[in-house]
Amino acid sequence: MPIEIIVPRLGWSMEEGAFVAWLKKDGDLVKAGEALFSIEGDKAVQEVESIDSGILRIATNAPKPGDSIRVGDLLGHLLAANETTPQPITVKPSAVVIQPTPPVPPRPTELPPALHAPIQALSHPTKVPSISPRAVRAAAELGIDWTTVTGTGRTGRIRERDILAAADSRTALHTDTKQTSAAGSTPTVLVTGGCGFIGTWVLRELIERGLNAVALDTGERSARWGRIIGTAAETITLVRGSLLDRDLLSQVFQQYGITHVIHLAALLTPACQNDPWEGCQVNVLSSVALFEEIRKRAGSIRGFSYASSVAVFGDESDHSTGVTSDGNDPLTFYGAFKKSVELIADQYWRHFQIASVGIRPQVAYGPEREVGLTAGPSLAARAAARGERFCIGYTGRVGYDYVEDAARAFVRAALETPQGAHVVDLPGAIADTTEVVDALVSAVPEAKNLISINGPQIPAHAPPKPHFISELFPDWTTTSLGEGIQRTVEFYRNQTKG
Repeated sequence: MPIEIIVPRLGWSMEEGAFVAWLKKDGDLVKAGEALFSIEGDKAVQEVESIDSGILRIATNAPKPGDSIRVGDLLGHLLAANETTPQPITVKPSAVVIQPTPPVPPRPTELPPALHAPIQALSHPTKVPSISPRAVRAAAELGIDWTTVTGTGRTGRIRERDILAAADSRTALHTDTKQTSAAGSTPTVLVTGGCGFIGTWVLRELIERGLNAVALDTGERSARWGRIIGTAAETITLVRGSLLDRDLLSQVFQQYGITHVIHLAALLTPACQNDPWEGCQVNVLSSVALFEEIRKRAGSIRGFSYASSVAVFGDESDHSTGVTSDGNDPLTFYGAFKKSVELIADQYWRHFQIASVGIRPQVAYGPEREVGLTAGPSLAARAAARGERFCIGYTGRVGYDYVEDAARAFVRAALETPQGAHVVDLPGAIADTTEVVDALVSAVPEAKNLISINGPQIPAHAPPKPHFISELFPDWTTTSLGEGIQRTVEFYRNQTKG
């Protein structure tokens, strides 16, 4: 006699729910205790097991994924080998024969005698992979046939990220032919904060490597693009908007076929101190939004690097500036926000296997660095090249990274992202401001009486146990302070001549 499969009551108050998906296919041999379908009740998605055995026949009018269902609705039948599907009948709730786990203990898995013949005929039934409830729900929402998806979980279990990757692959097949061709042949790199100082040099590095670049920034097309990148800047796509605009972010990834991401967008220390709430939104929540978009497209995003900072560490013990630290605790909101992003990146690797490389530049200097207290060396180089006077507004000993080194680090980390959540330091030059002036005078001897120093001692953030980028890339090279200053001076000299 055909065994009816009807919607069970998952809780005392449950009267209706949502059908998520069948976990077996029509015609499959189902054994007692096997997961048969999943439904969403009041609180969660739950797999429902069969307490009988037979050949599954799904009703022709069975609900589709996402359809509303009521307790007692008929979903299908379990048949013996010689049985046919009966005509639809009205089913009362009391006829429930399918129960969720764990209220009803599983029965022995031996089939009744009437089903011995079909066992012989179906000695090699199609094996349906296991799948997590979240993955089932995602498959239903995205219209993915999850039985065709290869799982990456333990024992081949299909996870939500596998479904999202399958959906992204399907979308890629329907994108504009020109965009698909470009994305398939040449990586397309999204640079958040691309209008900024380091962002501009990152874009230049990408263009010089022959890669496609898309910048996402709240600002206008930067004039420094033309000065740093030249006419090639016209090939860069600029999307104006916020990372917190989730719809815009998703559209950017899809429309331009993003394959790699470099995340630089952030508010700096003064802005974060003045308005911690806005600083948290821009520096932390925007980063999470980006991680989430990458998680949705885990199958198509091949590399991710982001900007952290040595501000995640406290002040060195030999610098007493009023507030001291053991070297492990940030002293500012900016440092705390950057530390938060490092911890968040680690969680995305632990739970979703999103690989990333965080890079902690020190004081970045070079052509077009014009904003902030530590822009002093760059502005001094410009003044020296023009024969003008300039005073560097701070004293003390800190680390300096030439901007082209920083840009190269972000690009290489994104293009060669290793497995794991890594955070690395740049091995720049550790120097006192007097040594910066010495480097300037070496490049421009006549600037000896033009460049001066006056101001407070700058906090010297430094990692107690550095993890230099050379741990990831053993062939890494660093531009010396003298060479970096020389290049900066030459840049401004050429501008003056032009």
